[in-house]
Amino acid sequence: MKKAWAILLFLLSGFLCLAPAAHAYDFLEEKSTHFIVYYDKGVSKDFVRTVIDYSERYYDELTQRLGLVRFDYWTWDERAKIYLYPDQETYMKESGQPNWSGGAAAYEQKSIWTFPREAGFFDSLLPHEIGHIILRDAIGSRRVPLWFEEGIASYLEQAKRYGAEKTVLNAMRDQTFVSLKNLSAIDASSLQAPGAANLFYAESVSVVNYLIEKFGVERFSYLLRKIKEGMDFNDALAYAFFDVRSVDDLGKSWEESLRKKLKGAPQAIL
Repeated sequence: MKKAWAILLFLLSGFLCLAPAAHAYDFLEEKSTHFIVYYDKGVSKDFVRTVIDYSERYYDELTQRLGLVRFDYWTWDERAKIYLYPDQETYMKESGQPNWSGGAAAYEQKSIWTFPREAGFFDSLLPHEIGHIILRDAIGSRRVPLWFEEGIASYLEQAKRYGAEKTVLNAMRDQTFVSLKNLSAIDASSLQAPGAANLFYAESVSVVNYLIEKFGVERFSYLLRKIKEGMDFNDALAYAFFDVRSVDDLGKSWEESLRKKLKGAPQAIL
C-alpha cells in the first residue's frame, strides 16, 4: 500500500506520504496562528513569511469550504508543522528521501518536510499537502475512495479546480469519461499513465466541487463527521445528503449535471 501511494504521489505531486527519519537539525522557528515553520538559516525570511501567509490563507479557505471552522482548530500545541531545508540536496540528505521527491508529509503528525523551489511550490505543492492534512484531521484514518481523498486535497489548487470542468466535459465529449463507479475502483497503481492521472484528478475535483455546491458546506461537514465516527462511505453519503443513497446515486446525479453543462457549452471553449 505504501508503495502504491508513493507511485501516485510521485506522478502527481512529487510528494511522499512518509515521515522522514528523525535527524538532529538546527532549525530556526517562525510561528503563526495555525502553523509553525522550522527553517534552515539559508532559507530567506521573506520566503518563510510567504509560506506562512499562503498556509494561513489555504487553511482558512479550505476549513470554511468544508465547514470545519471552529475556534480551537490547529492552535497552540495542535499547530501544523512545516520543515524547510535550504535546498534539495540537504533535504535528501537529512530526510533520506529519493531525488525525485519534492517533499514528504506525515498526515497524522500534521507535518510537511520540503525545500524552496520555484515551480508549483505555492500554487500546487503547499495547498495539496495542507488539504491532505486537513482532511485526515477531520476523518482520522478512516478509509475513503481515492477520488474523495485526492479531490479534497486538490480543491485548493486553483489550476486543477478551475481547469477540472473543461477537462471533464472534454472527456464526456470524446467518450473517455470515467464513471464514478469506475473512478471509485481506481487505486494508485492504476495511475501510472500521465493522461489517466490528469483525468482522475480532474474528475475527483469535479465530484467534490459538485457535492459542496449542490448541498452546501454544512451537509459536507456532516458527511466528514459521519465518516470519522466510523460509518461506511456509502452510508455516510446517505445520511449527509437527502437525495444521494449511494456512490451510484451520486454518480448519476453528477453525470446528469455535467451533461446539462455540456449541452450549453460552446464547442470552441472545450
